[in-house]
Amino acid sequence: MKDIKNAPWNNQVEIIEPRQATIDEVAYVHNPKYIESMRKLCESGGEFLPAMSAAVGETTYPAAMYSVGAGLSLADEIFQDRWKLGFAPVRPPGHHAIHSRPWGFCMFNNISILAHYLLKVHKLERIGIFDFDIHHGNGTEQTFWEDPRVLYCSIHREDHFPSNTGHWYDKGEGKGEGFTVNIPVNHKTDNQKYLSDIDRYALPVFNEFNPQIILVSAGFDGHWRDIIGGMRLTSEVFTSIGERVRTMASQDANGKIITILEGGYDLIGNSEGVLGYFGALLEG
Repeated sequence: MKDIKNAPWNNQVEIIEPRQATIDEVAYVHNPKYIESMRKLCESGGEFLPAMSAAVGETTYPAAMYSVGAGLSLADEIFQDRWKLGFAPVRPPGHHAIHSRPWGFCMFNNISILAHYLLKVHKLERIGIFDFDIHHGNGTEQTFWEDPRVLYCSIHREDHFPSNTGHWYDKGEGKGEGFTVNIPVNHKTDNQKYLSDIDRYALPVFNEFNPQIILVSAGFDGHWRDIIGGMRLTSEVFTSIGERVRTMASQDANGKIITILEGGYDLIGNSEGVLGYFGALLEG
């Protein structure tokens, strides 16, 4: 937050307080029985959850409801024509969480719930989700696996957590076939190859799909400093990603972009990544 306050574009940023999501909103994606079980577990003091690879406690459930609500709050502001851009630096993250269980630090799937909210409440018909966390967003992919209204595109480290997901040949099923695009990359991938893969595989499908808004699962764990990601990307790549996200939103989206924070476990890497990425969005 200190680095954002000192950024040259800080005067363009307004900080708002998010609301908590309602149980009905979280149930757009998750089993109500699962939601209730998480509430009860946290209120009882919590425990370590192997599926989540983390412990939960009394404050985890309300924090997760605020994490979901942050994206919904931004959506309402954007569709009241207050802004075109929104960034939610939330914890816990969400893109691994599936219908009835947590997964990989994630309790509720923030970005999937946001997409359903935009479909149901704001009556959108085409939503693009771009996920550049170094881990594949298996939960988001699963949510929209058969849904042609949502294009899900993920660039991620191959053969990494979660195991056996995010293959290039995983493209959705039924009416949703072709609306899932996976771009697995090697852990030795450098900035140039990483951006080249986005240009080759992601930009054309977003251009053809022509979404009405771009939602971004932003993970800065691809930074070379991050011990979990194990990649070789430098901070400059995140500025270039921001420029490409602007391109994805240049047609019917009319520049509308909501970014939700996913991974990133080095404070310096996160700071450099956020400043470069969000700064590039604001310059557009």
